[in-house]
Amino acid sequence: MIGSFLTQAFPPSPQFTEKDIPSQVGKVFIVTGGNSGIGYEVVKILYSKGGTVYMAGRNAEKINAAIESIKSAHNHTASPGHIKSLVLDLGDLSTIPTCVADFLAQESRLDILWNNGGIAQVPAGSVSAQAHEAHVGTNCLGPFLLTKLLLPILTRTAKSAPKAGVRVVWVSSGVIDLLAPPGGLLLDELAPGHHSQDPGHNYSVSKAGDWFLASELDKRVREHGIVSVALSPGSLKNTGFDRLPWYQRWVMKPLLHEPVMGAYTELWAGLSREVTGADGGRYAIPWGRWHPSPKKDILESLKAKTEGGTGLAAEFWQWCEEQSKDYCFMYIMESSKFLLGVIGT
Repeated sequence: MIGSFLTQAFPPSPQFTEKDIPSQVGKVFIVTGGNSGIGYEVVKILYSKGGTVYMAGRNAEKINAAIESIKSAHNHTASPGHIKSLVLDLGDLSTIPTCVADFLAQESRLDILWNNGGIAQVPAGSVSAQAHEAHVGTNCLGPFLLTKLLLPILTRTAKSAPKAGVRVVWVSSGVIDLLAPPGGLLLDELAPGHHSQDPGHNYSVSKAGDWFLASELDKRVREHGIVSVALSPGSLKNTGFDRLPWYQRWVMKPLLHEPVMGAYTELWAGLSREVTGADGGRYAIPWGRWHPSPKKDILESLKAKTEGGTGLAAEFWQWCEEQSKDYCFMYIMESSKFLLGVIGT
């Protein structure tokens, strides 16, 4: 465990940066949490390479301000790329069907979905709009529903895209190596009234959950040519650490890197040709390499019982299915309204 911490805290230089990314003209991307932090850096680089990037976030004004900031920085070297706004709140499942319907009204392809957005260290007792523990609701359930509703267009894109070119990237955290409970998470804690009162524990559970979802998605989409992977972007300067006690911030400060470094990890997972279909379900670490020694108990959770594992990841996937099923129906209603509008015109 110590070795795992050290290799992530002091990673080697990145081998996949802006200079390694070819033109992305004609490709379409979604980056949740794209108006700040790591997501902002990912959007900025994709835009500079000519991609059409949807910056997804909760606040339309902040998204538009971030878009203008990126475009202004490129005034002297006009980019063939496009940045568009998508409004959704990952902590409120009711906003996601509308977001997906909005996206599908504009696009006929989606090459990569970066499930980058999330929260960290929110106060104990915080819950999502649907009364789930806030970290799990925002970091797992929201991205799960978003990904599920976008699967048809991802699958359709994969039919004509280069091999392993369509991907879903789930942003986890190296904290799971240090703080996650045995197996990664405890299903009993997900029930209302049973949430842990430790924000660090809840955050680590949600990030283990992200890897579980990446692995379970891989089992469902690999045959369609879609790659699903999880990653730790690295220890980075972000507002999530502002909620930690001052002494923890003081200890961590020398280990924190600029957000663009985390963007390199995410871009490696999403765009590098080193990542293949056979890598689906794997876990990447800074600044673009596979985890050398994941925790044995989490690896057992990722395996089905028939494979000698505990099947915990599959149970978590099923839990997410149950908690989000009503919003899949809401999406059908949103799509119907859109189609009726098109027919009416």
